[in-house]
Amino acid sequence: MNRIRIALLAFLGFVLASPLAHALTQQEAVKQLESLDWYTEEYPPYNFEGKDGKPTGMAIDILMEAFKRLEVGIKAEDIKIVPWNRSYKYIQTRPGTALFSMNQTPEREKIMQFVGPSIPSEVGIIAPKNRRVSISDESDLSRYNIGVVRDDIGDQLVNQLDINKDVIKRKNSLKQILFLLKVGKVDVVSYATDVFLDSVKRSGGNSSEYEVVYSLRKGHMGYAFHQAVDPEVLAPLQQTIDELRAEGVIDRIIQSYR
Repeated sequence: MNRIRIALLAFLGFVLASPLAHALTQQEAVKQLESLDWYTEEYPPYNFEGKDGKPTGMAIDILMEAFKRLEVGIKAEDIKIVPWNRSYKYIQTRPGTALFSMNQTPEREKIMQFVGPSIPSEVGIIAPKNRRVSISDESDLSRYNIGVVRDDIGDQLVNQLDINKDVIKRKNSLKQILFLLKVGKVDVVSYATDVFLDSVKRSGGNSSEYEVVYSLRKGHMGYAFHQAVDPEVLAPLQQTIDELRAEGVIDRIIQSYR
């Protein structure tokens, strides 16, 4: 009797583990993608609010192209633009949440899922050229007040360094950090370099007046999802992003914003 029970349990385990028992059709995956809450932030040129009030940018265009191919019924205006520190909490605490663009790091891969990579990125220490900031190694950073956006990758990377943490000045937006830089409350900024320079131009400043004085990390942006999202829901989206990259579509979208 025990042998029969063991055999039945083994068979049931095999059936439950079988891909056929769990595999979602693409149509089912699309429906679940449509049911997610999609969030982004002001992070130009990757994602930002356009002149028409709708989200736009490299990452938006790439995602919309992928959705078009998969026949996902989500438009750019369905994506909510919210402050980063708020949406970063959502992606960790609210099942059914998607957030982008996000630098894909080993630390973040432990607490959320990713589709990508989509767009190359660099995070660095940026300073006004006229302040003649010189950084030979990370220990030099303790001599400067560093502006960061709370919970942003620039914040996380600086916080990992062996420096005096009192020099890190956190705010909830890049706009606030730029103001602190202007009035001399911070000396340098830790942020995605493309986004920082683009934001300076959009605010009426001259991006050529700034320079990257220390590189923290070069990597890629991706689309992040709460851990509870079924990986099979994300598989068709990952495959489509891969196809867009292989076909050169992603490169063309990126170049259109240069």
